[in-house]
Amino acid sequence: MPKTKQFDEAEVLKKAEEVFNEKGYNGTSMDDLVRATGLSRSSIYDTFGDKHGLFLKALGNYQDGQNRAMQTLQAKTDSAKKKIRSIFDYMINDIVTDKARKGCMMVNANMELNCVDKDVAQMALTTMEEMEQQFTIWIKEGQAAGEISKKFPAKTLARNLYNNLMGLRVTGRNRPDYDTLRDITKVTLSLLDQ
Repeated sequence: MPKTKQFDEAEVLKKAEEVFNEKGYNGTSMDDLVRATGLSRSSIYDTFGDKHGLFLKALGNYQDGQNRAMQTLQAKTDSAKKKIRSIFDYMINDIVTDKARKGCMMVNANMELNCVDKDVAQMALTTMEEMEQQFTIWIKEGQAAGEISKKFPAKTLARNLYNNLMGLRVTGRNRPDYDTLRDITKVTLSLLDQ
């Protein structure tokens, strides 16, 4: 008779996410994961296959949480420009309140593993494409409503916004203060102005 799982997978993924984001994939040992999750090695292997499988699930769980936060923000206003601004404000607040300065798990994973892990590279690419697509939709809406400049094509602006949004994450590791991040954002978002 097969054993039934006696743990909350979402809670395990959250704990694994914290360890991986703090130590990186290569810096995290199975012992670290056993300690953090409270699972035995055999439970981790039975449930996730291996450390890499757990990492991918934790990374996906992290990104799902980020996506939910973004959806909540976009539901708060009809203005395309305000939606974009709210994403940057959310990111700045997330960076400044991250006292451990762990940064974004997706950015960290991409920087550490992109060249050696095709699964992580694909997840990072998918995240980038989805965010660029969302920015493109909002920019087109804003251009049609006359609140966003048509000086640049929507896709070009979207790519620039995404690049600068991820740049905030990187800058925030060294300078996690509101003034610096708001200055960067002010210039970035000025591209949207008429």
